[in-house]
Amino acid sequence: MVKVRELYAERTQVMESSGQYASLELMYLVEEVVVTSEIIYINGISYPATTEHYALSAVRAESRSSMYGMARRDLRIAVKINENAYKVAVTYEYSGSSSPGSEDNDRDAGDRTMQIFGSASQKHLTHALKIVDKTNHLPDDGGAINRDHDGTIHGVDVVSPQLTFSETHYFTYKSFTIRYIKTLYELQGTVNDGAFRGFEKGEVRFDTFTASRKGSKRSDLYEVTFNFTVIPNQPAMEQHGLSIPAKEGHDYLWLHTLRKTDADTDSLRFSSGLTSDVDGYYIGRVYPRANFARLKIKTSAFSPIGDI
Repeated sequence: MVKVRELYAERTQVMESSGQYASLELMYLVEEVVVTSEIIYINGISYPATTEHYALSAVRAESRSSMYGMARRDLRIAVKINENAYKVAVTYEYSGSSSPGSEDNDRDAGDRTMQIFGSASQKHLTHALKIVDKTNHLPDDGGAINRDHDGTIHGVDVVSPQLTFSETHYFTYKSFTIRYIKTLYELQGTVNDGAFRGFEKGEVRFDTFTASRKGSKRSDLYEVTFNFTVIPNQPAMEQHGLSIPAKEGHDYLWLHTLRKTDADTDSLRFSSGLTSDVDGYYIGRVYPRANFARLKIKTSAFSPIGDI
């Protein structure tokens, strides 16, 4: 009968300063290995039986499927002592699954990666924040930019800062289900209805996700990358003589302009007798809100390197 025992003195454990395991490898001694059949079947295909195969199978049956929140990943022949004895190494990696009852416990923290991008996009402005100077005889026009003589406001494109970030997580086949894929699809284009990763409600939009699995074994993990865009919430402000209340970042603010007949027909300015003034505002909700806990990744604020 095959004898299997762990060689505790040869166990390799690596822990990060945070207390999270980085890697784990166990070493087993397998003795008295015998071939009980001339043929073995793997995925329906027959192969000649070997003692190596039976040694690996014996360790697979003896070793635990998970340790310290990590899933058993690979079994390999480390040393062939003789035809009937081997040393077999078993490695463990993070499974990406959550602890029971805690969707916010980021058990794949050892494998999670985060990328943060600052960039500049363009947005179109029809009205200046304020007019800082002008020729005396020209009207203020409520700050309208590039207003034609016929009253058309052409506006101007300006640089708008943009903040995006992405996170990569790892999931077992039990976690990455069709139902979960449908959930990710439904959440695309939604905005956080509560605090998320250190940002306030209404500031983060879930844009897209990508998922891939390397290998076909049950122990192979799904690598899932989540992409987000951040627009900071806007505080209440006074603009164009209006008291504009605070708004959430991904809500859209636009100004209502009033065109009225200009009574000053003797004015030297080139005009069709129309002027433009801001007489109100709208704040519209253009993205639905959603609970980002449904993403099944950590929602609490992340700590950049160096922060305590």
